[in-house]
Amino acid sequence: MINYTFEPKQTLSEALMQLFDIAKMLRSPEGCPWDRKQDVKTIASNMHDEVYEYQDALDKNDLKEQSEELGDVLFNVMLLMEMHAERPDFDIVKTVNDICEKLYRRHPHVFGNVTVKNTDEVLRNWDQIKVEVEGKAHAPDDFFSRVPDSLPPLERSKEISKQAAKVGFDWPDTQGVIDKVCEELDEVIEADTALDRVQDEVEMEIGDLFFAVVNLARHLGVDPATALHKSNAKFERRFNGVAKLAERDGVPLDKTHIREENDLWDKVKSLEPKGEHHQKPTTY
Repeated sequence: MINYTFEPKQTLSEALMQLFDIAKMLRSPEGCPWDRKQDVKTIASNMHDEVYEYQDALDKNDLKEQSEELGDVLFNVMLLMEMHAERPDFDIVKTVNDICEKLYRRHPHVFGNVTVKNTDEVLRNWDQIKVEVEGKAHAPDDFFSRVPDSLPPLERSKEISKQAAKVGFDWPDTQGVIDKVCEELDEVIEADTALDRVQDEVEMEIGDLFFAVVNLARHLGVDPATALHKSNAKFERRFNGVAKLAERDGVPLDKTHIREENDLWDKVKSLEPKGEHHQKPTTY
């Protein structure tokens, strides 16, 4: 047992230090068996989950939940810092100093005399500093070496297309991307309906379609992963409504009642408030 009494702090620095101290205590020999068992990979995975839970809270406009989930993200950061300090892999104070210095260095338009007209110039200067000052250029034989391999495929597609666009390899306008999406969809249909249909070719064309849609999302200023997350939630919400109406009306949810299910789907959609796609998710 650890002799410790929680006391709310009045300043951010004190509150963050208390959170770090709690992380240290949980990792100590007298602490929690579960926390002691974790490693940087499991906590990094947990942090991904917490970030998505924070995103859900944002989508629901739930400030109380946003506050709680942000705290969970911070706790996972503190656990990672403590784990690296235990080994020790590096000086975590230097880690914090380094990010402060990097932000200072990459914002000469804020902390120096550089003038920028818009966010495009900010990003251009940012990339120039990364390459010319910090030496963070891509590998000679791999233009995308700076794109993390660990990114999920959807996010990696976005980053790959962004990197190519930075050097001008991009569609001149959104219509060009839309045309490309239509072209890739036609190629999916062609591959799927071919007399000598090959599953690997269908898979490749589906991948090309995904990549084109990710490009379209980038052109429209939409994060594809966030958009898909919201669409998943919308489909779940609507189908849960279908299931409830089906149970009420005695309609079995099976393949022999597709027409009835489609009718219920349309009914659920009609019950949504106007502009529902701009509002937070609701339940039925």
